[in-house]
Amino acid sequence: MNDCHDYRQNHVPGPFRMAQFAAFLLLASSMTLAQDTADQEPAAQDVTPAVEEATGEVQAGETEAEAASEVPVQSLTGPLELLVNPEYPPAQARLVFQPLVDYLNDVTGLEISLAVDRNFHRYWLNARRNEAPPLVLEDAHMAAWRMVNFDYQPLVASATPKTFSLLTTGALADDSLEDFVGRRISSLPSPSLGYLVLADWFDNPLQQPLILSTATSWLDAVEMVFSAEADAAIAPNNLAARYPNLYPVETSREFPGLTLSASPDLPADVRQTLIDAMTVLHEDETHHAALFELDIDRFINVDPETYEGLEDWLSAIFSL
Repeated sequence: MNDCHDYRQNHVPGPFRMAQFAAFLLLASSMTLAQDTADQEPAAQDVTPAVEEATGEVQAGETEAEAASEVPVQSLTGPLELLVNPEYPPAQARLVFQPLVDYLNDVTGLEISLAVDRNFHRYWLNARRNEAPPLVLEDAHMAAWRMVNFDYQPLVASATPKTFSLLTTGALADDSLEDFVGRRISSLPSPSLGYLVLADWFDNPLQQPLILSTATSWLDAVEMVFSAEADAAIAPNNLAARYPNLYPVETSREFPGLTLSASPDLPADVRQTLIDAMTVLHEDETHHAALFELDIDRFINVDPETYEGLEDWLSAIFSL
């Protein structure tokens, strides 16, 4: 009797046990699903910042690319150098030409620095090697020579044409050019345009003046006349006009004025920017010193055809 009673208490019908087992499985599955969901939520939170960061980087890259497309071509190639005619000693040349460089930097947004060769010998040596900067400010015969040999292009020139005169004192004012054969004439060295004009006047190798090419500037050449170191001096017209007590024995033909040329590597838009700036310089009162130091009234546009043949002046002393 007791055994039967224990059997009924301990014995659970099979269907009921199956139902319990099914409920247990359902409960376990629910717990597992809840755990997976909890694990996935932080993962999703971790992925979202990563996606946002990647998207931000792409947008930043696009912004930088758009900004780069707006940067002037010149800023992508670095600063530009402007080489100037070595008609002054280096220290003085920096004083004379730096105001022009400052003006160009201020109004164009370009980054231009001044380059000065220490003398005409170094200037000519670098020219022959094509080691000049992309911008050169020099006399017309050298601008023409670079145009023919290295595809430089004249951009602007001083409005007043340049001439050279042989200046002497009143005691020799009535003498002719031939009378200066054997006399001392001061000049800047070759290949300065004044020296080449002088060589052209005295084309007979047996009838030559004594050319003193030790002057460091055209002003220095003139001062050598006053100090009696020379009987005459070759000088440009702007300087000749300052000395009414010196008399011109002979005056050359007219040449284009001081010329700014650009190398073929300089982008067309940068060239035009320089032309625009140089041709309105005379209207800018705040940069008056740029023209005053150069003793120039204004710069004008030039036609490259006006330079054709001027390189032949160098053939008087150089075999090109």
